[in-house]
Amino acid sequence: MKDEIIIPVLKEEDFVAATKRRDNYSLKRDLQASEFNNAIASRLLADERHKVKCEKCGKEFDAGNTTIESLICPDCK
Repeated sequence: MKDEIIIPVLKEEDFVAATKRRDNYSLKRDLQASEFNNAIASRLLADERHKVKCEKCGKEFDAGNTTIESLICPDCK
């Protein structure tokens, strides 16, 4: 049986390469998260543009892309 434990000694170059890989990965991850956040924000803004308030009950509802003559929600009709 072997009593000695051999721990490999890592070179300084390995630490530098690992740090560079981590930095590249985190940069890509942050850019992807930023793109996702921008897409979600623009989708929410587009949804908010089509919302109008009902004249009777005051509830907000989706008006769609069409222009509505009377601003009454489907529940009040």
